[in-house]
Amino acid sequence: MYSANITRREKGAIVLLIDRSGSMDEEVTFGGRLTTKAQAVALVANALIDELINNCQRGRGVGDYFDLAVIGYGGDKATPLWGSGFRRITNVYSMPTTTLPDHIKFNLPDGTTTECIVERRCWVEPTAKGRTPMGDALRTTRKIVAAWCKRNPTSFPPLVINITDGEATDATEEELLALADKIKSTATTDGNTLLFNIHIASEWDNVGPTVWFPSEGEPLPDNRFSRMLWQMSSQLPAIFDQTISQLKEHPCRPPYRAMYYNCPATQLFALLNIGSISIEKMI
Repeated sequence: MYSANITRREKGAIVLLIDRSGSMDEEVTFGGRLTTKAQAVALVANALIDELINNCQRGRGVGDYFDLAVIGYGGDKATPLWGSGFRRITNVYSMPTTTLPDHIKFNLPDGTTTECIVERRCWVEPTAKGRTPMGDALRTTRKIVAAWCKRNPTSFPPLVINITDGEATDATEEELLALADKIKSTATTDGNTLLFNIHIASEWDNVGPTVWFPSEGEPLPDNRFSRMLWQMSSQLPAIFDQTISQLKEHPCRPPYRAMYYNCPATQLFALLNIGSISIEKMI
C-alpha cells in the first residue's frame, strides 16, 4: 500500500482547499514583514504549484505526472478555481497567469542581509471575504476525488490539503467529521485518500501551542477545534515518516497524523512541500 510509482499512465493527484473567508484578511508575519493570511497562503500555494511543475520537468517539457485541483471557500460556497475540478499539470503550466511580488532575503558573506523582490507566477489570487463554508468545500472535494479514483484505479491515492484559520459556518462538528471520513474512504487499490488539515493563526490569536504532525501519543491543545482537526486528518503511511522525522525538532514515534494546528505562516511552504518531497522520489 502507498507504494505505486507515479508515472504518466498512473498519475498522482493533489487538491488544495483554501479558506477565503473574511478572517483571512488578518495580518501575519511572513518573509520578515506583515502581510495578510490570504496573501501568505496565496504565495505559498503558488510556490507549491511552481515546485510541482519543476518536479515534472523532463527534457524540454513538463510531463503529465499530476492532476491538480484548487478549491477556494469563502462567502456562501466553495468554488473550484479551474472549472469543475482537476487540471493536468501540463495545462496548469500553460495557463495564462498574473504575477505576485515575493520578498526574498539573502545572507551576504559579510553577515549582513539583503532583500530582493521576485515576481512569481500567480495561479491562486489572495481573497478574503464572507463566511467559512468548509462543509461545502469538503463535499465538493469528496465528489472530485471519488471520480478521480475511479478514473485512476491503480494510482497512488490523492492528497487533499485543507488550509483554514477557523471553524466552518455551514456545518456542525459531526457533519464535518462525517464529510472528512467520506473523503478518507475514497481509495485506489494503492490506498485511501490522505486528508491533511492545516490551521493557520495570527500571532496574537490565543489558540494554544503549535502542534504539527502529532504521533498517536502526543498531547493536543485543550480545545474542541484542535481535537476535531485531529479526528478529521488521516493517519499517515510510512512513506512520510522519514521526511517528517527530519523536520520535527523532537520527533516522536510514527505513525503521524496529517495535522498542523496553530501553524505560523513562515512554516507553510515547508509543510505543504512535505507531500511532494515524500512522493517526488516515486516519479
